[in-house]
Amino acid sequence: FKIFPVKDLYKNIFLLMEEEISKHKIKFVTQVEPDNIEVSADEQLIEQVVINLIRNSIHALDGHKKPVIELKAFFNKRGRVTMQVADNGAGILPEVLDKIFIPFFTTKQSGSGIGLSLSRQILRLHNGTITAHSVPEKETVFTLTF
Repeated sequence: FKIFPVKDLYKNIFLLMEEEISKHKIKFVTQVEPDNIEVSADEQLIEQVVINLIRNSIHALDGHKKPVIELKAFFNKRGRVTMQVADNGAGILPEVLDKIFIPFFTTKQSGSGIGLSLSRQILRLHNGTITAHSVPEKETVFTLTF
């Protein structure tokens, strides 16, 4: 665990994902308020979680006319560091939403169902949580709280 700025994490992730994002013509937005938010975590593990969420978003945005992925960071009402990955893709159906963190559960043709369950385990190691909210065909938001 080390303390690092969320802004730097997001910048590194964008550099790693830039080619894939532009190939799919996705508008990519980051918003860190205040811009000096820091988190104490294993930077590589959190990077993996966010990259997994972005890859899921890219998949959900396939065929969308105006695809957007947003990375946000802020302090929640309790003053805890909160990161979000949001997209305006296909979304997750309500009857599926409560199953997405179960190991080996997947809605993807070529998915293993391990990404989100691993992400949840990583957040648990950080005494944090990961939650999902989705309005199909409008917005899906994954929230990481530390």
